[in-house]
Amino acid sequence: MVDLDNPTPEQRTQAISALRAKLDAEENDYCTDLDIWRFSVARQLDVDKSAAMIKEWYLWRKSAGIDDLPVAQANNQYSVPYPIRGYASVADANLTPGITVKEYQLKVNKYFGGGCWHKRDKDGHPVYIERIGRYHIKDIPKKCSMGELFEYHYLMQEFLSRTVFPECTQLAGRDISQQVVIFDLAGISIGMLSHIPALNMLREMLAKDQLYYPECMFKTYVVNAPNMFVTAWKLIKGWLDPRVISKIHILGKDHSEELLKQIPAHSLPSFLGGGCRCSHMAGGCVPSVPMSNYPDLPRKAFMSLRHQVQVSYAEPRHSYTCDVSPVDFEQRSPWGSPMSSPQTLQSYATWFGFKKDSPRSASDLADAPLARTRYMYVRFMADRGRGMVVEVMWQPFGAATTAGLYVQDEEVLIYPETLVDPQRAPVLLELKVPNRAGQLVLNWRIANFDEGQAPFPGPEEAQIPIVLEYSIDSEDDLLEEFQLPPIKRD
Repeated sequence: MVDLDNPTPEQRTQAISALRAKLDAEENDYCTDLDIWRFSVARQLDVDKSAAMIKEWYLWRKSAGIDDLPVAQANNQYSVPYPIRGYASVADANLTPGITVKEYQLKVNKYFGGGCWHKRDKDGHPVYIERIGRYHIKDIPKKCSMGELFEYHYLMQEFLSRTVFPECTQLAGRDISQQVVIFDLAGISIGMLSHIPALNMLREMLAKDQLYYPECMFKTYVVNAPNMFVTAWKLIKGWLDPRVISKIHILGKDHSEELLKQIPAHSLPSFLGGGCRCSHMAGGCVPSVPMSNYPDLPRKAFMSLRHQVQVSYAEPRHSYTCDVSPVDFEQRSPWGSPMSSPQTLQSYATWFGFKKDSPRSASDLADAPLARTRYMYVRFMADRGRGMVVEVMWQPFGAATTAGLYVQDEEVLIYPETLVDPQRAPVLLELKVPNRAGQLVLNWRIANFDEGQAPFPGPEEAQIPIVLEYSIDSEDDLLEEFQLPPIKRD
């Protein structure tokens, strides 16, 4: 009897060889050994059933053009199809309207409860989190077609297979081809669980996944499951393979201990009982449009940015500065101006790249009298490149002198160096700024060769300047301009 989860090398090799003998030359060339093994396991090592499954899968991929989907990888500039945290192949990102992001993806994102590939578990598997309890269940069948949902879902599955799994495999030093899934049902209602059109969509999607992406789940945790979920679960189980059902764990509100057995605290979001907050990202660990925990900006929000500059591999840095006073938060956004003189650029060089230790923190300022913090947002994008590193400093103004000049306090690092991919899709940076007079300094630079996994350009491409466009706004101005609801942070 072969243990399908822990076969010996000989058993795995024998199963792969037996199945390859049933395939034609074109199918054999197309399939990796990992593909062969996954389909073998899905059909309990039945060679004939496994071969039939692979043949159907191969024809589907060719007819549907699956290999031509714009899957974001380290060696291209395609947009990331879904939020992600904690990987090197692509920088941390939310879903924003990049060139390869279609309008239906942005539409679907508005009704989904919020999801994210969020770091890895203790065994090296990627962790995928979905806030199902926040779904606008009834809107999805009304406003999204099955074709749109399937195309989006297949793009996400291909991103997992071609980008996330290979990176996890490299880090673990062994094949990683399964993920840990957390479905958070907090907020779910009986109406959501019994909505027939949505359940029919779910049934079709589960059927396709079991046919075309088998054996991609290591474990699934359904957390914050209310008692009424039991009835829905009895129905859903009928759509799943018994082997899949054996990997699903239904948990209530006391789920943290069980999750932490599989996932380290630094990789588990705080709302699930871990210690991670992803405070460098708008929306935190899992951005959610229905929860309004970040600004979901439309495409037009990135089409007329106020500043445009050029950087290059010879001159890879750009800095921007503006004065901000408390009244700016109430009445207007600071536009500022790019620093242009060599003297000014030189004076700020020690803030970016040399002086890494800040004597004070933003939290210190937040605790000061009358120093209530506010939020500002930076929208930016680049037309090419291999990623950029951004850092933001805050230079608070002290008391005014008799001459009307301010004495500057020590600078504060409010956003540490972070790698982003503005060449893939627009970036929205959320900054927590003390509500007192001071100077905001943003610094960008092209990523170094040891930052991220994107390849360096060739000699000719390196001569082409990179166009960086950006705008900075107060939170109130941004929300008002694009008619967005107030932000509800955890």
